[in-house]
Amino acid sequence: MVTASTSRRLTPTFPFLLAILIPACFGTSDSGGGSSDGASPGPAPHRGNLTGEQPARDVPSAPDLAYPGQGFIVHEWGTDTVVVGSDGSLQPGLHHEEEDLPAFVYDRLEAGSLDGSTSTSVNVKMETPVTYFYAEEPLTAYVQMAFPKGVFTQWYPAVRSFYPPIFAPNTVAGVTTYADPAFDPEFPFGSPVCAERYGAIANGSLEWGTIEILGRDGDIPLPEAPLDRFTWAHARQVGANPLRVAGVPGATEAPQHERFLFYRGLGNFDLPVRVTAGAGGAISAENTLGEAIGTVFVLNVGASAGAFVARPEGIASGGTLVERAPSLDGAPPLDEFVEALGASVIDALDATGLYHDEAVAMVNTWKRQWFRTPGVRVLYLAPEAWTDASIPLTIDPAPEDVVRVMMLRVEVLSPEIEAADVDAARRLADPSTAGEASRHFDDLGRFAEPRLRRALALLGQPAYGEPHLARIAAGATPRAARE
Repeated sequence: MVTASTSRRLTPTFPFLLAILIPACFGTSDSGGGSSDGASPGPAPHRGNLTGEQPARDVPSAPDLAYPGQGFIVHEWGTDTVVVGSDGSLQPGLHHEEEDLPAFVYDRLEAGSLDGSTSTSVNVKMETPVTYFYAEEPLTAYVQMAFPKGVFTQWYPAVRSFYPPIFAPNTVAGVTTYADPAFDPEFPFGSPVCAERYGAIANGSLEWGTIEILGRDGDIPLPEAPLDRFTWAHARQVGANPLRVAGVPGATEAPQHERFLFYRGLGNFDLPVRVTAGAGGAISAENTLGEAIGTVFVLNVGASAGAFVARPEGIASGGTLVERAPSLDGAPPLDEFVEALGASVIDALDATGLYHDEAVAMVNTWKRQWFRTPGVRVLYLAPEAWTDASIPLTIDPAPEDVVRVMMLRVEVLSPEIEAADVDAARRLADPSTAGEASRHFDDLGRFAEPRLRRALALLGQPAYGEPHLARIAAGATPRAARE
């Protein structure tokens, strides 16, 4: 199971599931009627308007990039993180957390026991998308997020419902604690059909239902998230309207307030760009979409220095960017590198139509992980249409404008990195060197599992690696490598 110790319990989902899904699929002794024939693998489409393609925007200069004071506007930024082998293969094992979220954030893996509850191995990690709302006057709006090829794992504020469900103790034969059919490989499905339908990491949904978009000058109580412990507070440093959620499980006794809607997820899906690596820092980035990719950054980060290349022209439809990770010989000190790269990324985000304070908030949230973690990585801006297809967003009434910006973070395993990992993995076979070899992977933080998996695959999956992989996969990986 995936766990996150600092997250709070979440609201349960879809009342019809216990009545229909469980008797049909899990052989419960409950006498409720129904048949699985009518059970949907996800929520039915709801009222509202799906955000579609937005017209080309005339983006003003940075000082003028702010809410104009009129109109209902929604902005969103977020990231996806992947690890790729030198051959471009996506590496599984990205469920480990990079840093703690504040304790008030909801986690689907601890769900089901709130008042009002009626039911209770991935290669892409969708991280910290936040959605801002702007309006000149207070209003209410219906909001729902979908994740066709993944599952939402964390969010805030509380939602009215989510999918797939969490099952409460004794609601399913063999389930004695809260159980997650999507992430628990030992979940007691009653049949292969049900395992395929309800155990897939797919068809994710978060339904906030009706949220209140408060007045722009409203003074709201925000849950505590000290900046010295959490990067959460960076995302609050924007001019968006405050939000209030009430009357849903978790927020029935007191409303919840925040400056944005937050969500995070895990999934398995193809990305817009296929990144491969050759010897000596060679990087190839192939655009697999029918439209252009935005600005691309190639980073090489060392322990005390870093260097980057920015390609603001991006990658044309069907095109390939051939680049080389910049050398660290003579590279600027790490702090200087971080400031220069941060300014360049903010410029690229400004050009997408985000407001300037949103671009600054995004970089401040992620610059420690993006810019200070040693390694070779590629950052690029995905087309908005790809984001809309990957994470469909429903809002009713429809905003007058929607800007959704997703930056992809690709951790690149160069041939040299793979060779070092393979050498360490070989040493796991010898008890006299296994401790040192294990530390090699443990020190990689949350990337320990995907890198060990890749090394063992290159070695032909030797049996001596299995216990080490099981330990890393099941445990909370130490935060290391400045992650």
